[in-house]
Amino acid sequence: MLSCAILDDEQLALNIVVKYAEKTPFLELKLATTDALEAQTYIQQNKIDLVFLDIQMPDLDGISFLTSLSSKPWVIFTTAYDQYALKGYELDVVDYLLKPISFERFLKATNKVLRLKDSSEQKEISDAIWVKADYQQKKVVLNNILFVEGLKDYVKIHTTSGLIMTKLNLKNFHLKLPQNQFVRIHRSFIVNSSKITSIQKTRLNIEDREIPVSEPYWNELEKKLNL
Repeated sequence: MLSCAILDDEQLALNIVVKYAEKTPFLELKLATTDALEAQTYIQQNKIDLVFLDIQMPDLDGISFLTSLSSKPWVIFTTAYDQYALKGYELDVVDYLLKPISFERFLKATNKVLRLKDSSEQKEISDAIWVKADYQQKKVVLNNILFVEGLKDYVKIHTTSGLIMTKLNLKNFHLKLPQNQFVRIHRSFIVNSSKITSIQKTRLNIEDREIPVSEPYWNELEKKLNL
């Protein structure tokens, strides 16, 4: 499902896009307005996946509107003027619909956004793992992991947001992690190589934590970091 907003200063044009959005099963219409300032405030304060945005508007044109947003949703331009197409693509808009807009063309554009969202969500899934902790399954974003510490049959996952402990030995936990990013440096430690701030022969630093490096693992660390 895609949450969407529609902004067009012409009521008739707005009504047509609203009708199309309401006919599209994967769109959830949150806002339809002719007022650019109302739309700007709403989008800044609420999560919107997609905006159908007119370009030629009296108070704030669509290009200025888009560049003013600090958090940018996906955007489909709707306009009667084709000379803005190049500018639209420079701003990474998903598509550019020329008025009068057919439902077929509208659907083609919105399906592009749906594919983008599915791809984005799939990437998020692949960039995280699930572990059992505190009697529930917890999602751990891989890039948030600083290092992992083994304690017999448990591991302590040190992350940017805190500590997670799960019942699993270090060897098996290492198998859950992407080998190109995480490296074992000690019988008790695995580190996220992208988080290392300094290295000496027998230890390395991640943030303010000093972690020992065992000699048997040094060669692997050198290869991983191209030292």
